Amino acid sequence: MRQYSLRMLVVVSLLCFPSIWLPAQKDPGVRGGLPVAGQPVPHPQPLPGLQVNDAKLFLEGLQRAGELESTCDSCATSATGAAFPVTGQGEIDPIFPQFHTNSNGLGARFNAEQCLLCHMQPALGGSAGFIVPNPGEPTPMQPENPMFRLVPKRFGRLNVTPAFEEQFGPVREVRFKFNPDGSRDGGVHQIYTIRGDITDPTIPNCAITQPDFAAEAAKNNLAFRIPLQMFGLGLIDSIQDREILAHHAATAQLRAELGITGHPNRSPNDGTISRFGWKAQNKSVQMFVAEAYNVEQGVDNDLFPQAMEEDPACNGTDKPHPNDSVRIDTDDLRGQGFDNPLHVMADWVVFAFFSRFIDVPHPVDNPSPSAQHGRTLFNDVGCSLCHTPAMQTFANNAEPALADKTANLFSDLLVHHMGAGLADNIIQGNAGPDEFRTTPLWGIGTRIFFLHDGRTQDLLKAIQAHASPASPPDPRTKTPAYPASEANAVIERFQRLSVPDKQAILDFLRSL
Repeated sequence: MRQYSLRMLVVVSLLCFPSIWLPAQKDPGVRGGLPVAGQPVPHPQPLPGLQVNDAKLFLEGLQRAGELESTCDSCATSATGAAFPVTGQGEIDPIFPQFHTNSNGLGARFNAEQCLLCHMQPALGGSAGFIVPNPGEPTPMQPENPMFRLVPKRFGRLNVTPAFEEQFGPVREVRFKFNPDGSRDGGVHQIYTIRGDITDPTIPNCAITQPDFAAEAAKNNLAFRIPLQMFGLGLIDSIQDREILAHHAATAQLRAELGITGHPNRSPNDGTISRFGWKAQNKSVQMFVAEAYNVEQGVDNDLFPQAMEEDPACNGTDKPHPNDSVRIDTDDLRGQGFDNPLHVMADWVVFAFFSRFIDVPHPVDNPSPSAQHGRTLFNDVGCSLCHTPAMQTFANNAEPALADKTANLFSDLLVHHMGAGLADNIIQGNAGPDEFRTTPLWGIGTRIFFLHDGRTQDLLKAIQAHASPASPPDPRTKTPAYPASEANAVIERFQRLSVPDKQAILDFLRSL
């Protein structure tokens, strides 16, 4: 009798308290794991079928993206534009991140001194990840956020790491929501300065300081963004507006049933659809890259010719402006010869070619039965109504490798209201304070951090964060009223799934 009672107790417990006994769904984690000390960062692959000269530009762009910027033309520790030993995938220093400066133009304020510091997970050109903070030393340290100790103190610079750059947290750039007078700001405020740089004798009186991030945080005035993967950007750039709008129109009825709207963010000049960045604020790969050079590295260029920090004491006497522009030297002594076809173009231009021609993320070859089931459920619950599985590129593209190709991006490239839970109170073009572009999901299986601010490493929490109720305005924090998230009905469907079905969707996403 006692044995029977115990069995009944177990059955009743399972029925009444299933979460105690049944394993919950769990994010499988980063596909391929995280880097370890001494492990080389894999090189990216070019798009299959590139024309010969375009393939050369891809490799040259990889070289330029890896260059470590010095602060003046005579400050580089190796020859400007110097080619490092060929590794089989292009000429780039085999040690990454580099510690030999071989390019000139770092701005007085910056977030990073080389493009690939923010784009190295799971390979060069990816999203941000962890790297060793002591490049070139015999015993490498454990990989960590490069903005925690490597970047702020390099070459004796007198920077303090702000609280939001954690040792094993995401690489973050920061925007201020409002100016001191209460008007909207929304722009990037670079984290670090070159003050104290021991390699530049032209700036002995540079006295600029970092913004007071702690004071701005206390006022709830900070908004964060993390870097996105660059894989497949050329295909996204090659999708016509009518393709985007056709997919949007085809799902109109299904979206209406779930309260999903969405709209394009458009270029203010020609009215065409912008598609790059967390709020689709950038029109093209070229614009995206040129802005990153100026905003992230402080390198002024042909598209952004004014320095973001113009203090003469910190710009020195050996750095012309705009610094990174079309090369017009009559010889190639500085690697900038006008008659050298690889050097005539500015770094940002060649990096744009690299970004345009980098291959797409590749999903696992043989997804598990759970992942295959998860793809069906992904469509059934409505995730694919925003995360459009595929679009076709323009058939008459000038680059055959980009022409008439299927881009399995899992994004509609439109912006959507995501509610107060995700709102950053930043307006960019037609994208409002709670609106974000549907993030492409290809390659999500290899990402470490999720959502625009990198708040979580847990894919399940990232999914659940898409739900948010409508909220009233808060005049104290200058927060407007936010509508309910357009994803609420879809997330409600997801939450009603069984544990194995939720797990299947997580397995599917990690397989991408």
